[in-house]
Amino acid sequence: MTEGRDKNKVRKPREEDSRATDKATDTRGRHRPARAADKPHRRARNSGPKIRSGSVRLEHPIARRIRAGHPWLYREALGRVTEEWTTGDIVPVVDVEGYPVGAGLFDTEGGVALRMVSRDPDFQWSEREVSRRVERALKVREGHAAGCERARRLIHAEADGFPGLSVDRLGDHLLIYQYARCADRVLGMLTQALSEAVSDAKGIYLQERTRPVTPDERRQPSRLLAGQPAPAEFAVEEDGLSFQVDISAPTSPGLFLDLREGRRWFETLAKGRDVLNLFSFTGAFAVRAVRAGAANVTNVDAAARSHAKCRQNLAASGLDPEGCEALTGDVFKYLDRFATRKEQFELVVVDPPPFSNVKGSVFSALRDWGGLIEGIASVVAPGGRVMAVCNAARLTDGELLEAVGEGGRRASREVRLVGECGLPGDFPVLPAFPEGRYLKVKLLEFE
Repeated sequence: MTEGRDKNKVRKPREEDSRATDKATDTRGRHRPARAADKPHRRARNSGPKIRSGSVRLEHPIARRIRAGHPWLYREALGRVTEEWTTGDIVPVVDVEGYPVGAGLFDTEGGVALRMVSRDPDFQWSEREVSRRVERALKVREGHAAGCERARRLIHAEADGFPGLSVDRLGDHLLIYQYARCADRVLGMLTQALSEAVSDAKGIYLQERTRPVTPDERRQPSRLLAGQPAPAEFAVEEDGLSFQVDISAPTSPGLFLDLREGRRWFETLAKGRDVLNLFSFTGAFAVRAVRAGAANVTNVDAAARSHAKCRQNLAASGLDPEGCEALTGDVFKYLDRFATRKEQFELVVVDPPPFSNVKGSVFSALRDWGGLIEGIASVVAPGGRVMAVCNAARLTDGELLEAVGEGGRRASREVRLVGECGLPGDFPVLPAFPEGRYLKVKLLEFE
C-alpha cells in the first residue's frame, strides 16, 4: 500500500486546514475527501448564495442529477412556476440552498418543463454564442462519419448545446429538426450561423416536430428557411451507396442517418444468406444486403411507394433494381403466411415504427414487441439471426429484451443476445442522459 493510502498514518492538520477538515467529515465524524458539492459551503459565514428572483429551486437529488449532465427537468419536479414565464424564457436554476445549478429554457407545454442550456445561471443567447456552439459541434465531428460526409448529423440537440434542435446535412442542403417550442427564439440565429459555418450548403430547411400527431394526421412538409429550394428528390451517398431523399418530406427524408452503424453491421452478415427485411421502408438494409451478395432478399412494407424507392436506390447504387422481392401489406399477416408455407430465413432485420396502423392492424412498440418476436421466431431458420431495431425512447433496454425473451418463449425457441450497437459518433449523447440513448440495435440468435 502506498504512503498516500496508508490508513494508519495520520498527518497533523495545519491551522489553515482546520476548516476544510471540519467540513469534510461524514455524519459519524470520520474524515472523507471533500467533494465538489461541498465547495460552496467553504465561503465565509456571512457570504451566502446570491438570491435570484424568478429562479427554479431543486431538491438536492434532482439538482445532483442536473449537475451531472441530465438536460431535462420534468414538469412534476418543478416547484413553484412563475406565471410570467413564457415559452423560450431563460430561467435560472438553483438548489434548495440557493447555489447555482445553471439555466434552462422554459416550455409551457409537454412533460419537459425546462431544458438546460448552460451551467451559467446568467446565460443569455447571443449571435456570438450561437456561432461558437455551431463551430464546436462541427469540429467535434471531424473524423466521424467517414464516407458519409454529406449525409450525417451536424448538431445533435442537448449534446451540442441546442436543446430541442438537431441539424442534418443531406447533400447540398441542411435540415433542422425542431422538437420543442422553447427553441423558437434561437432559430433565426442558428440559421444565420449555419449559413456562415457551412458555406457550401445551398439551402436550409425546417421540419417541426413540436407536437405529437395521431396516426390519422400528417405532419406539415418541411419548409425552406434560407437559400435555394432543393429538388423534389436528390441522391446522397453512404459508404459508396446512393439513396434518394426528399428533404421537404413531413417525416423522414428517406434515410435514417442514426442507423448507419446498424446497416454497416448488417452488410457484414448478409453474404450468401436468405434475408427478410420487415418494415423495409425505402430499403436501406436491403440495398446493403444485395451489395453483400445475399442469396435472396425479401422486403415487406405496408406502402408500395417504399418498394419503388428501394428499386430507385438499388439502381442508383449500380445494383439490380429487381434484386429484392417486394411484398406490400401487413407484416404480421406475411409472417403467418411464411409460417404456414414453412418458409424460413437465415437473417431477418426488423425495424418497426414506434406506432403504425395498417388497415386496422395496430402495432405499438411499447406493448407489441413480444408478439412481433413470436411471429418472427416461426420463420427464422435454426441458427438464424435477427437484427431487432427499436427507436422508441420510452421503451427501455431492459423492457425490450424482456419482450424479446417472452416472444421467444411463446414460440418455444431459445433466443440469445449475441451483439448490439447504438448511435453513431455524429449522434453524441450526454453520459447522464439515458433518454438520449433512444436507439437500440440487438443481434439475436435463434436455436
